[in-house]
Amino acid sequence: MKLRKLFVALSALALSFGASVAAMKTLDKTDNHVETTEVSAADYSSTIRVYFQIDTSKWGTINYVRLGGKEASDNAALVTSNAKYNRDLGNYVRDISSGSTYDKMGVFFSENGTWFEYQYDGGYKWLDGGFKPGHEYQMKNVRWVADQSGYKQFYCDAYDIGEIRDNAQNSTFYFVDGHSWHASRSVTAHLWGGTISSTYPGFTMSDSGLRIKAWVGETEYSGLYIMQYTLSGSAAYVKFSNNNGGQETGDLALTDGGIYFFGVDGLYKPVVELLVTTKGQLGSYTYGGRNFSKSICHLTQSQASTFVSTFDNIVSTGGDGLASSVQGSGIVTYNSPETGTGTGEVSLTAIRAELIKKYPSIVSGAKSISLFGNGVMSQNTVVIVIVSSLIAVAGVGGFFLLRKRKEQ
Repeated sequence: MKLRKLFVALSALALSFGASVAAMKTLDKTDNHVETTEVSAADYSSTIRVYFQIDTSKWGTINYVRLGGKEASDNAALVTSNAKYNRDLGNYVRDISSGSTYDKMGVFFSENGTWFEYQYDGGYKWLDGGFKPGHEYQMKNVRWVADQSGYKQFYCDAYDIGEIRDNAQNSTFYFVDGHSWHASRSVTAHLWGGTISSTYPGFTMSDSGLRIKAWVGETEYSGLYIMQYTLSGSAAYVKFSNNNGGQETGDLALTDGGIYFFGVDGLYKPVVELLVTTKGQLGSYTYGGRNFSKSICHLTQSQASTFVSTFDNIVSTGGDGLASSVQGSGIVTYNSPETGTGTGEVSLTAIRAELIKKYPSIVSGAKSISLFGNGVMSQNTVVIVIVSSLIAVAGVGGFFLLRKRKEQ
């Protein structure tokens, strides 16, 4: 017997490669419910955001709109003044700094030099529950009511839209393709509400090179694709489809770094986040005279330590489903550094093991992981002597060295 060294350079995620989809198919047992996750938003706990929607085709020149009060300091801005504003909610907007609820909201505007104010209470609109900090509101359906001496009155409806939400801007969002739309058609994202406004079915999403193991209906699949799209601008909403092939999601709020689960439960969020974070930490590394631009070996010891602790925490606290998912999910990358051309999926389990080989000190006092017949990991606190011994004998040379015995 002899050892055959297989060097795996976890590097440059290939977005175009042939991968088998034989184990994947559209399932009739799973509904089309979409779950989403998002990154933390800005703190608007002391802000009231008010949008004002007026159909300019039915009015003359709008000189200005004032929200919250009737002074010049209460002038609203055009929504086009900042890409963060939702253009579907109005053409004027004002962020009012307030830690207290407004019982009523002043609404005024000037058309062709004529002053208009809301018809009741001297121009102030009441709303059940008031106008609360942290929420955004929409004033719409503006219509003339009466001419008064020196000014005119109008009426409008007011709606509480919910918590203040900025448009997603210049960021990447992800779609977990639980029904494997990519196998027969492209996956598309239709966007609107910001500086980007696509025509349905929208933009073609790319393969992120990330793969997740997850349950779809009554079957657990390995290698489910995670698609991605990077915004060049801003958008408020998204609708996913199989490129107008008869399957689509509803209209969804778009968020920076959002993860959208279709056919797959959102409980897999920690696994997807680990995949996305790890991909983002790939960087340049040189081995055997070849440079790999996006290699796992670029991870610092601190990043490797965080990866291992996150992986272990998912296994120990996530239950059987997440434990199986995190060990069976992976990243598509080069797996033949001798030629620098081959690609394949490398599991998070293998990444964990090889990061420990590169940085053995990160497992001091940590947990080792063993695989059992049911495919679920269990943990036992041990001193990892074997791994350290292997490091002393064989260096990984910047790549993950996977050893496999074969008969001579």
